[in-house]
Amino acid sequence: MSKRLIKHAQINRYFIAQMFLTRLPTPVAVQWSKHELAASAGYFPVVGLPVGIISSIAWTIGYYGWSSAMAALFAVVAAILVTGAFHEDGLADSADGLGGAFEVDKKLAIMRDSRIGTYGSVALLLAISTKIAAISLLTPDTAITTLIGAHVVARWTSLPLIYNNHYVREQGTGKPFAAEITKNQVIASSIFSVLIAALCFGFLLPVVAVAVLAGLLFAQWYSRLKLGGITGDILGAINSLTEVLVYLVIAANWTTL
Repeated sequence: MSKRLIKHAQINRYFIAQMFLTRLPTPVAVQWSKHELAASAGYFPVVGLPVGIISSIAWTIGYYGWSSAMAALFAVVAAILVTGAFHEDGLADSADGLGGAFEVDKKLAIMRDSRIGTYGSVALLLAISTKIAAISLLTPDTAITTLIGAHVVARWTSLPLIYNNHYVREQGTGKPFAAEITKNQVIASSIFSVLIAALCFGFLLPVVAVAVLAGLLFAQWYSRLKLGGITGDILGAINSLTEVLVYLVIAANWTTL
């Protein structure tokens, strides 16, 4: 394959990932197939860049136009609009399923139901309010880089989870990725995410890394315990909760800890 074709294939895969994870317009006609969809997984963290940038622009408008609280609200709402609440939907479905039944089949059936229940409502309320509260504590020196880094790292979490775990549904949004994801995709996306995280989080990178990896291991253990593996909803939930975790770590008052 020529270098030109390789370059075209990679651009195509990026835009497939962007179409899958966001509602951002795609400037080129993508060549879609199940194989190309699976191959696009390596670009999930890259898609976090435009989402984080848009969120940070919204934060800037809110901060200088109103207050830090409004800036946090603007940042969270912007990200939700850009992604179509894709990950929030996964969080709500996961909370309803895991909290609403004991048997695996019933959990999965509840998670597939498009209606939102009590557990899902509470999970969304807590996650979104915690995001807003934590982001409102950020300063202009840290807010923009934190938002960008959080969205990149959050989307990275899907790759190791898909690679290391059984996908419990026969069909689902994550099934094509689970069937074809490769170690090289995980490695490449990890290198990219670490580099972006280092630029965004600075000296707090080790703390963020430990928190994210600990959260990832716990989520993997819990999902295996309750479901025997992962689903697309679980991936979305972990993405959303990883954002929360990053914001809490960066917003913590490290001078008094």
